[in-house]
Amino acid sequence: MEYITMQEAWDQIEAIPGYARKKSSLLKVREFLGLLGEPDREFQVIHVAGTNGKGSVCAFLTSMIREAKIPCGTFVSPHLVDIRERFLINGEIVPEPDFIRAFLEVQHACRIWEKRGEPHPTYFEFLFYMGLCIFRNAGVRVLVLETGMGGTYDVTNVVENPLVSAITSISIDHTAFLGSTIQEIAAHKAGIIKPGRPVVYDGSSPEAAAVIAAKAKEMESQEFPVMPDKVRCGIRTRLVKSPDPVDPGAAGFQNMSFSYRGGETLFEIPFVAPYQLMNAALAIRALEVSGLPVTPVQAAEGVKKAKWPARMEEISSGVYLDGAHNEDGIRAFLDAACRLKELRKPDHVRILFAVSADKDHQRMLREIAERLKPDLWILSKMESHRTLSVEDLEVAAEKLRAEYGEETEYRVSRDVKHAVKELLGLHGERDLSFIAGSLYLAGEVKEQISKSTS
Repeated sequence: MEYITMQEAWDQIEAIPGYARKKSSLLKVREFLGLLGEPDREFQVIHVAGTNGKGSVCAFLTSMIREAKIPCGTFVSPHLVDIRERFLINGEIVPEPDFIRAFLEVQHACRIWEKRGEPHPTYFEFLFYMGLCIFRNAGVRVLVLETGMGGTYDVTNVVENPLVSAITSISIDHTAFLGSTIQEIAAHKAGIIKPGRPVVYDGSSPEAAAVIAAKAKEMESQEFPVMPDKVRCGIRTRLVKSPDPVDPGAAGFQNMSFSYRGGETLFEIPFVAPYQLMNAALAIRALEVSGLPVTPVQAAEGVKKAKWPARMEEISSGVYLDGAHNEDGIRAFLDAACRLKELRKPDHVRILFAVSADKDHQRMLREIAERLKPDLWILSKMESHRTLSVEDLEVAAEKLRAEYGEETEYRVSRDVKHAVKELLGLHGERDLSFIAGSLYLAGEVKEQISKSTS
């Protein structure tokens, strides 16, 4: 077998274009999977789509299935630091030898494919194919599968008979590809519903729910909406001092009473963010509908042990990292941040913010300013090619200063490394500090922390 190092494989993957002039049809995807032996047909699949919360729902599902000792694979995106984070086997990132083996399998299939005159798979397609090989080679029985973008035309939608489809909250995002209204975006997400297969979905948005319900009826699929009033019943929150500053599950808990298998079960949600209640509820209902043999005790223990980085993760005492990267994500982040501010009554509140250029950063900044009212802003440029420029950040800072007064301090940093150093240098024992605006930002912060502790 050809020899290649992990870094060489990673470098070759990163060189693959993210988009093609013409998106591969699902018929072509099926044809390519034939070269790999159709690994997708070897698993029972739970398919997850949505705008926000997909990764968290996958994390809860994975942890519950793992608790029942069912061999489980999880395919998620994006990665924050290590590309192997996208491929989890029983909740753990794939070992390097298994990653390399799958890379070579897909690379070999690509050579045959291109000799037929077909275009090379895109970046995400290649990773999806790799994931299927990784999970087949690992003997996985159940695959928790997150879509990349949208649903109808997403490469993951090649799966044919999922145990259940789950659709998380839907909001305005990726408008160039999915449409400019909730209804248009919901139609893309609802495209993962398969004939006669059940769907569980977030019923919070009437506009999105109507589209999903109509699609379920068209596909003759049983629908299970999860409504906010059912989720928020019986909530109690307690904060604890984290014994491990990099353990996202140690900083806070929320208790939620939720029906599972015909009875009420108390679930302890290991995150302080309110939005994780709905994510947990969606995962619990999807697991129940899937029919997988997971007992209430195993489900509750799995939820309690769930971990998902960069979702209101306390990376240091009083310092929270959140991957919120669009308007609805920022609102959910602010719900959690404002709750912490109310509970802890800090001396100072500071925020490090960076964002991709294609987001409505002015609206996001205004909402943070009006709700969180930080004493200090550090606006930073990221390494990502999609980052908002320093010049645009300086313009944003001036607008904030003009609108919200001189008593708040605004600084612009040319890179995340110095911005984080500055933020942590100012952070006091009785302060709250937040880092938000982009998953790319979260990845840079996580990488910086791992380097400083290694």
